[in-house]
Amino acid sequence: MPSPEETTAAARDFLAAHPEAEAALAALVERDDRGEPWTFADIDLDSGRFGDLVARDLAREVDDGYRLRNPDAVRAAIEAGPADADDASGAASEGADADAIGADDAHTESNYLAVPDVDALTLLGLVGALLAVAAARLVAAPAVFQQGFVVSPANDTYFFRYWQERLVARADGVLDLGLFADMGGAAGTRPLAHATNWWVTVLLGGVDAAPAVAAWLPVVASVCLGYLVYRLARLLTGDVRVALAAVLFYGLAPANVVYTSVGFLDHQAHQYLWLGLLVLTLTALGVDAARRTARTDPRAASRAHARDATMWLVALGLAVAVAASAHAYGGSPLTFVPVAAVVGLRVALDVRRDVSPAAANAPLLGGLALGAGLALAAHLGLGWHESIAAVTPVLVAGGALVVVGLGELWRRVAWPPLGLVAAEAVVAAGGLVTYARLRPGDIERLRARAGDLFFREGISETVSLFSPDFAVVFGPLLQLGLGFYFAVAVLAVATWAVARRYEPGWLVLVCFAWYYTLLATIQVRFAGQLAIMIAPFAGVGLVYLLAAIDIARPVAALGRGDDADSRSRRARSGRARTDESGSGDERAITSLALPEGTRLRGYLAATVALVLLFNLLLVPSLVGQTTHDRAQFDAALTVDSHAEAVGREYPRNFVLSRWGDNRMYNYFVSGEARSYGYARSTHAQFLSSPDPDAWYDRFRGRVGYVVVTERETAPAANATYAALHEGLGLGVNGTAPTGHYQLLASDDGVRTFAVVPGATIQISAPSGEQVTATTMVTAGGATYEYARSATVVNGTATIRVAHPGEYQVGNRTVTVTNTDVFAGNQTTVPSS
Repeated sequence: MPSPEETTAAARDFLAAHPEAEAALAALVERDDRGEPWTFADIDLDSGRFGDLVARDLAREVDDGYRLRNPDAVRAAIEAGPADADDASGAASEGADADAIGADDAHTESNYLAVPDVDALTLLGLVGALLAVAAARLVAAPAVFQQGFVVSPANDTYFFRYWQERLVARADGVLDLGLFADMGGAAGTRPLAHATNWWVTVLLGGVDAAPAVAAWLPVVASVCLGYLVYRLARLLTGDVRVALAAVLFYGLAPANVVYTSVGFLDHQAHQYLWLGLLVLTLTALGVDAARRTARTDPRAASRAHARDATMWLVALGLAVAVAASAHAYGGSPLTFVPVAAVVGLRVALDVRRDVSPAAANAPLLGGLALGAGLALAAHLGLGWHESIAAVTPVLVAGGALVVVGLGELWRRVAWPPLGLVAAEAVVAAGGLVTYARLRPGDIERLRARAGDLFFREGISETVSLFSPDFAVVFGPLLQLGLGFYFAVAVLAVATWAVARRYEPGWLVLVCFAWYYTLLATIQVRFAGQLAIMIAPFAGVGLVYLLAAIDIARPVAALGRGDDADSRSRRARSGRARTDESGSGDERAITSLALPEGTRLRGYLAATVALVLLFNLLLVPSLVGQTTHDRAQFDAALTVDSHAEAVGREYPRNFVLSRWGDNRMYNYFVSGEARSYGYARSTHAQFLSSPDPDAWYDRFRGRVGYVVVTERETAPAANATYAALHEGLGLGVNGTAPTGHYQLLASDDGVRTFAVVPGATIQISAPSGEQVTATTMVTAGGATYEYARSATVVNGTATIRVAHPGEYQVGNRTVTVTNTDVFAGNQTTVPSS
């Protein structure tokens, strides 16, 4: 059965061939409205015209005669007038490129799930862009792949590796579905990320594959997201050049690269991928509705959109994205705020365009409802996440249903669309107040989560994207590259276009882009999501720049020709034109074409390289802030080797370090990388204290090793930091030697110590004398004198030492073994 758009096009062609038959065709529409079938004898058409009517599939045979195939679509054709030659040629070209949605010559059948046909140069461009995405994330490879180990960047990655390995060890295979419901603490706030990690690891070989999965899963997810960005940009613009530029701007955005670089097994790779699918499916539904409305009667278009099986497949993808986003990370409720905004504003656009909100949003509502049901089922059935995370998509889906119903009423009574937006705000506020009264516990938990998310201090990612430290305007350059500035200008134009025209596809990206701009203004951690949202805008801006300097064809996206109303008027008046230059109704550019002439090609390459240069320069420096250098990893291996040699197991082999590295050290020493809370609350206080040995009793067996790294703002000279970092615990550089910290290694600003009971040397001497025990200690290729002193009281002095060796005490010597140091044994110096 032909779609309404096809019926409209066929009817216009029929009228163009038989203009005198318009009255007869209008009479048939009226008969169909009355539900009356007709025969050849009943109509004012000769046999030739009647045969053509049937041949064009405008009429169908029924029991009592004939009926029009789609009366509303035929009526739309009569209102639009007959097709002229240009319209006919445009109709003949329909179907050429399913992915060039939004261009006037795109075919009428929705085909979003199909892979578009591409020529060799375009395919090479796409592959190259995706390779650039992967290559940017391999900048950290030298620091990640060290000595046969995968040393993941940052700190939280080891929390995910901790759960990855423990869940894999418990799994009975990829079909162990029961483990999804029994993930223990991993089900708390990021269950889908943990579940995906362990399931992929089991699929690829089990525990032995865990390091490889930790290394490569973020890169693979980023490449997949790169393809989604490509489809998103091409879907909106119909311009493959914009799509490829968008992939590059996303792929080289430093803030996004940092969170998805090789080895960065965290929730971001999962969160970003599902966010990309969420935005793509919402956009696909909006673009299809807009395109149909631009080509046929709004009522027929909305009904066709609601009946299209492909749109329901897109809605299924939306449902998966909603459910996955709800359980991907701890702050998942934030993801659904722009979704609610999209629904509310889209219904207002529908009402303004006289489109039925119920029909135009049926697949969208279905996807939201199914996704909310899946999210809630995972919470109730598997115990995943907190209740607020599972309830949020339910609230959005329920609110969407109410808003669509309200919009349908609004359209029928013909009230102003702006009033509908105000009414929607009242509905949203009322819903939130009601929910707060029904479930006050959820609101309190939401406030606590918001406090954790937005008001934590002392973390670099909690500063604003527009921080005054970078003169406000340079923060985006460092985090997102020049693409941000291209994108801002195009985003403003897109916002204006959405406000004036029926553009529900662009509405999605506009809402998400402004939303994540606001969040990134609060905390730069959201710049990774913002990089995805602004990539298509940046791509449009770059191609516009290239066209402005005459080295590329003009870009058609967001031009006046995209106005749905103007397209409809031009189609009805028969003045639509298409040419290769891009004037008038510009063609979708579905393949790459290099400029003619070596000079223009050189200008093109130089311009693109210059625009991306800042990203290429900024990525390594920003990524380098998260990786662990060779000295730090060597410290972890040193502690691990030492703990094994002396038989220390967790918690006696716990490593106290700066909290930002703490999980890394403990992961490689004991595997216990679940929390850094103790290090965060203790390490700075420990380094600032005047007496490191006094902390031995406070540790109470909780700390076995201490790693001290160089600090930009060091504590006072008499503090523990100076004693351990500057004095190596040996008393060099004018510091006091310690009795409980045995230096294991000193390399490139990293000092590694074992916390030991210390051997005691008991000396008999006249009271009041100062006695000293001295030995030589070799560390880092250098030899240092280690001397500890004590005052004789009641004829006896006790000196605690942290290093084995032959000690000189006056004119006597005594040998202290490593066993003595670790057992806390006492050695008595014989009297002379």
